[in-house]
Amino acid sequence: MEKHLRKSQSLYSIGCIVFLLMIMMISIVALITKNIFFYYIILCLSFVIIIIHFRYIQHLKKSLLTLIEMCQMIIEEKAETFPLIDGESYIAVLSSHLHILNIRMQGMLERLHHEQNQLKNYIENISHQIKTPLTAMFLKEDLLLEMTQGKQHRIVEQIVFQTQRIQDCIESLLQLAQLDSHSIEYHKKDYLFSEIIDSIQEQLYPLMEDNDVHLKIQGENQMIYCDFQWMKEAIENILKNCIEQKSHSSIDITCLEKSSYMKIKIHDHGHGFIEEDIPHLFERFYRSEYQSHQGIGIGLSISQEIIQDHHGSIHIYNDQGAVFEILLPQKETKNKYTVTIE
Repeated sequence: MEKHLRKSQSLYSIGCIVFLLMIMMISIVALITKNIFFYYIILCLSFVIIIIHFRYIQHLKKSLLTLIEMCQMIIEEKAETFPLIDGESYIAVLSSHLHILNIRMQGMLERLHHEQNQLKNYIENISHQIKTPLTAMFLKEDLLLEMTQGKQHRIVEQIVFQTQRIQDCIESLLQLAQLDSHSIEYHKKDYLFSEIIDSIQEQLYPLMEDNDVHLKIQGENQMIYCDFQWMKEAIENILKNCIEQKSHSSIDITCLEKSSYMKIKIHDHGHGFIEEDIPHLFERFYRSEYQSHQGIGIGLSISQEIIQDHHGSIHIYNDQGAVFEILLPQKETKNKYTVTIE
């Protein structure tokens, strides 16, 4: 097989060498005999070499474009009819190997999606099994709150608080399962930034009141291209972390329109991040002094995954407090390219 490959691949080079030798020999004869007929032969052979070279370059260009198309299909995880280059050249062998690679990758993706769906179903089933006794506990706890006073009442309030934490953990795990299994269907369209923030403020009002924190918002009239509920969830998780720091009285939220993307900046004016924690803050279940001790450490991870599913990016740094910077494309990007900092 290797012998045939070498022979096929070297055919063009051998042909060029033969033609050049022929031209050299005819040129020598022409110089000796001084016959103009030989000069016409040299001219004709030169044209033939140019035409063969041009055809070879066109064939090579076509083959390379086919290889690029094959690579693009692998990158975009397309399972449609895969183009192949027939023959025994190195390019044809590379085409065959890419075809095999695509088949194996499609098989691995199918198995991965199956396992992800299984994991999602397991978590959903377990969560639903836990929710039934939790609902019963909430009902009994409400009765106990009405029946108790003083120290006993405070103990029941603590039990209610811990039960609520369990319910929040279950909801967060369900969201993670949905994100990991890629089973979410995002319904994206343009929304006013003020609509998203108003909905979040309504949800977080009791927490903001308890911590004596208010929001300063700029750019309320900017349009954000997103899924309303999931983007609300992403920004809400970030604001929860900011509000619960209790080291500031206001949080600045700014929405700016750039040439091809939107920038959302959340600045809490608190103590900021511990520098050693910054590379790990989006890791699941990672706990730092900055993050709330009431959660389980997955809120920021969920926010990051939601934003990345919108083909955006999120960055964190210190600037007289903690800063979260979110970049989102103004419209859906065709090839899933992520928006990054300028």
